[in-house]
Amino acid sequence: MAGAGLSAEEVMPLHAQIDGLMTKDWAAAKITPAALSTDAEFFRRLNLDLNGVIPTPTETREFLDGQQADRRPRAIDALLSRPEYALHMARVFDVILAERRLPAVKSYDVAGTAWRGYLAESFAANKPWDVIVREILASDGSDESQAAAVKFYIARDAEPHQLTRDVARVFLGTDLQCAQCHDDPRFDDYKQADYFGIYAFVSRLSFFRDNKLNRSFVGEKAVGDVTFTSVFAANQGKTDPRLPGGKMIADPIMEKGKEYVMAPSATARGVPVYSRRKQLAAQMPRAETPGFSRNLGNRLWALMFGRGLVHPLDLHHAKNPPSHPAVLAAIEQWLVLHHYDIKGCLREIALTRCYQMSGELPGGAEPPVDAFAVAAMRALTPEQMRWSLLQATGRIEANFLRTLEQLKKTKPAEVEAKLKDWSWRKDGYELLEKQSSAVIAAFSPLPGTDDSKVDPVVDHTLFLLNSPKIMELVKASPGTPFDRWAAMSDPVALAEDVYLSIFNRRPIAEETEEIARLMTSAKTPKARAEALQPLVWGLLLSAEFRFNH
Repeated sequence: MAGAGLSAEEVMPLHAQIDGLMTKDWAAAKITPAALSTDAEFFRRLNLDLNGVIPTPTETREFLDGQQADRRPRAIDALLSRPEYALHMARVFDVILAERRLPAVKSYDVAGTAWRGYLAESFAANKPWDVIVREILASDGSDESQAAAVKFYIARDAEPHQLTRDVARVFLGTDLQCAQCHDDPRFDDYKQADYFGIYAFVSRLSFFRDNKLNRSFVGEKAVGDVTFTSVFAANQGKTDPRLPGGKMIADPIMEKGKEYVMAPSATARGVPVYSRRKQLAAQMPRAETPGFSRNLGNRLWALMFGRGLVHPLDLHHAKNPPSHPAVLAAIEQWLVLHHYDIKGCLREIALTRCYQMSGELPGGAEPPVDAFAVAAMRALTPEQMRWSLLQATGRIEANFLRTLEQLKKTKPAEVEAKLKDWSWRKDGYELLEKQSSAVIAAFSPLPGTDDSKVDPVVDHTLFLLNSPKIMELVKASPGTPFDRWAAMSDPVALAEDVYLSIFNRRPIAEETEEIARLMTSAKTPKARAEALQPLVWGLLLSAEFRFNH
C-alpha cells in the first residue's frame, strides 16, 4: 500500500488514524476527552452495537474475569464472527433501507423473513456494500436467488418521486425533497436538475402484482422523457438519467417494435430491452459516485456512536460539513481501498480509543456532542430493546437450550455446526418474535422516520409499566433466570447474577444490601421468586437498562 502513493499516516491501521486525528482535533479545541470505559461498560456497549443484544451473565462474567491484555480486541473479533452479527446487521439495514415502510396494500409486501434472510445471508458472507446496493437497485423481483431484494422498491410502491428522494437519502446522504419544484433555497448544493436526474432513472417504474404467483414485482417502460420546470424561474429543463456530479446517460436507439423483452400489459409487468433501473444499479454503487462512499462511512460511524460525523445523516452539504472532516475522509478512503468491507470497518471503529471511552464526563465543561470526546448515552433501538428484554429475562437462552437438547438427542454430530449457522439461529429467533412484537410496535417511530432522531417518550415507560407482555417476561418459568434465582439462597451470589443478567455489571454494595433485605423474609424458592419480580421489573424500567452508554 505504501507503494500506491499513500502517506505514512494513511498506511497506519484505520483505528490508529482515527485516534490520531481525533486527538489533534481535541487539542485544537482545548477539549479534554473522557477516560477509557470500564470493562463492563465497554462489553455491554460492544454487544449491543455488534450483535444487537446485551450479553448473557456467563459471557459477561468470563469477560470481566479475563486476564488477557488483549481481551477487548478478542471480544470484538469474537462478536463479529458470531451468527448474531449477521442477524443484527440485517435488522439494522432493514431499517436503513426500508425505513419500516409498507406498500399501500400490506399483504403485497415482500415477506419480512425473506428480506431479512437476504440481508443476513449477505452480511454472513461479508458481501461488499457496493454489491448489496447493486443487487437491490437492479432487482425487479424476478431473480429467484435474490427476489427479496426488490423490497426497497416494493415498500415504496415503486412510486418514482418517493424512490427519487429515498435513493438520494439512503445511498448518497442527500435529501433532495425540496429540490423537486426548484433549486433548494436553503442549500446551494441541492439542485432541481440533480433531483430529476435521479428521477429519470426510476420514472418509468411501476408496481406490478402477479396474483397467480402471489408475488409483487417492479415493471418498467421502455419510453418516457423527463422534463421539469422551476416554480421560481419558470425555466424548463429536460434530462436523461444522471447522478449528482455525473454525466447524463442517453438511451440507446432501439428499433421500433423491439423495445421490449416483455411489453407491459394488464397481465405483464413490462421488461424493456434497455433498463434505466439497471443503469442506476450500475452507476450508483461506485467510488466515482460523489457521496456514495462517504455516506456509508458516515452511517457506520453513526451505528457505533449514535450520531454521524455529518448529522443529520441525510443532509450532507457545504453548510453542514463533517464535525471531523479528516476522520470521515480516512474512513471513506479505507472503504474504497478495502472494497466496502463493512465488517472490517466496524472492527476498526470498535478498536478506537474514541469508541471505547467512558460515558463519564471529564473535568471541566461538557464537550460538544459532535466532539465525540465522551461516550454518548443512546436509547436502545426498538430491535435492541426487544432482544435485550428477552435476553435479560432468559427467554433467548431458554429457547435455544430446549432446541439444542433436542438436537443432541437426535443429531449430536450437528450441534457444533448449528451453533455457528446464522440460518439456524435466525429460525430460533423467529420463534421468539411473536412474544415480543408488542415491543417493536411500542418503540418504533413512524415509517420513514430516522430511528436516530427518536428519543424515549412517556409512552415507552407506560408500555413497560402496563403491558401484559412485559409482565409475562418477569414471571418465573423453567429454564429462565427466575427459576435459577429462586433456588439461590446466598444474597451476594444472587445479587451478582441479577445485575450481570440485566445491567451486565456487578452490583455495588447498596444494591447487594437491597437484595439481602428482600431475601430476609423470603425463605423458600417461591417466596424468593415473588420478592424478586418487582425488583427485576424496576431494573428493566430503569434508564440504565434502556440506554446504551
